[in-house]
Amino acid sequence: MRYKIGKEIIIRSENAAKPDTQSSAYLNKLISGLEPVHSSFDFGCGKLRYKRTIAKTTEELALIDSEVQLSRTQMIRGRSTTIRDHVGKSNHVHALTVSQFASRDQQYDRGFCINVLSVIPSASVRLGIVQLMRAKLKPNGTCLFVTLYRNSDFTRMQKLPNCQPYGNGFLMDSLRGYSFYGLIPPDDLAELVKRAGFTVESVVLDEGTAYLWARAPEGRSGPARFHVRESTENFRIRATSDRR
Repeated sequence: MRYKIGKEIIIRSENAAKPDTQSSAYLNKLISGLEPVHSSFDFGCGKLRYKRTIAKTTEELALIDSEVQLSRTQMIRGRSTTIRDHVGKSNHVHALTVSQFASRDQQYDRGFCINVLSVIPSASVRLGIVQLMRAKLKPNGTCLFVTLYRNSDFTRMQKLPNCQPYGNGFLMDSLRGYSFYGLIPPDDLAELVKRAGFTVESVVLDEGTAYLWARAPEGRSGPARFHVRESTENFRIRATSDRR
C-alpha cells in the first residue's frame, strides 16, 4: 500500500518487503508447527516471504496486498514475475487486493499479519486493517500479528541525513521514494487488536519482535462492511456502520 503525507510525501510500503530468502527461522518453525486448517489469509503478503510455509498448513490461502504490489514485476523466488502470475495457475492459492478481500463474503479459519502494521504511518489505517481482518475470520478464528518493537539498526538509520522522525518511527528518502519504518511496543499492539474486537490469546517476545496470537469473538459484533480507497498515491480504509 501507499500512503500520502502532506502534499508531497508518498510512502511506498512495497520498499520494505523482503524476499523469502530473508525469512525468520523462528517464525517458519512457529508456522510449520500449527495444526492444519481449511482456509487462511496472509495480509500484506509482500514478496511472499512466508507463502510456502503458510501454504503447507492450509487447504486454501488468500494472499492480500495492494494492487501495486500484486501487479508490479519483481523478483519472486529468483524469477522476474508478478504475484498474480506466480500464483495464477494454483488451485488453492489466490491473490486479492484489499478491496476484493473486503467485498468477499468468505471468512477464514486463520490469518497472518507479519511485519505489516509497523510500516503503516497512519494509526487510523492500522485500526481499519485490524478490524477488517477480525471481520474476515470465522467465529473463534485466530490471527498471528508480528511486529518489531526494538531494532538496533533503527538507531543508526535514524541518524542518516535522508531520514526524519515521524510518528512512532521515521521516514527514509531513497532513490525508490519514501519509506516508513516504525516500532510498535507489545502493549500498544495488544491494545490495538483488542480495540478492533479481538481477544489476546498470547504474546511472545523474541529478539525485538512481538508475536501476538489473537482470537475473533464467537459472534459477529463490530463492523462488517468497509470502505476501501486505493490509488497509486494513497490508501485509506474505514469501517462503516452498516452491518450484514
